[in-house]
Amino acid sequence: MEPDEPRTEVLDTPPPAEWEDPKPRYFGVTPHGLAAMLAAFAFGAGIVLLVSGYMLAGVLLLVAAALLALIWAEQARRSRATAFDRVTAAAFDHTRALAGFTGSSVRAWTTAGRETTRLRLEVNRLAKRRSQLQYALGGAAYAGDDAESARLRDELRAVDERIRACVARANEVVEEMRRTTARERLAVAPTEVRPPDEHR
Repeated sequence: MEPDEPRTEVLDTPPPAEWEDPKPRYFGVTPHGLAAMLAAFAFGAGIVLLVSGYMLAGVLLLVAAALLALIWAEQARRSRATAFDRVTAAAFDHTRALAGFTGSSVRAWTTAGRETTRLRLEVNRLAKRRSQLQYALGGAAYAGDDAESARLRDELRAVDERIRACVARANEVVEEMRRTTARERLAVAPTEVRPPDEHR
């Protein structure tokens, strides 16, 4: 070995770092199991009190049971430590997604309903105006007033065009709401996992 040649030394590698995911805690304590037990107890006691005739106390215990169950479900959704937690979290997430889909669908169809009702009322008004114009056109044609007949024919064509535009717009609104609902439905549809050979 030459005197100026660098020397290689064997070093011990440090152990790999261990990471721990922090768990969210309410008031410094994770009340996962405790919240479930208290919710079950409050629910049972609330039912017993309601049957016994103590309405106010029973209702208060049922409300407390619902709040504790929500705390437990949220903790189960976050931790997903056990199989029961995973099932509960999946049901909770699906219920929230379904509620969001229902709300957006109701809003979309309510908006579409208002718009189509407005368009329908306008078409009815235009149809009455069209009848009046036809009656007036008949009178002008019978009287031989060519200028008035031409003016009434032009106005009648404009009314017909507006009626066609209203009907087309109503169809567009309904189609837009169907597309919106279809997009929202995809968000709550279960994911399908298919083996690669099924795509061939």
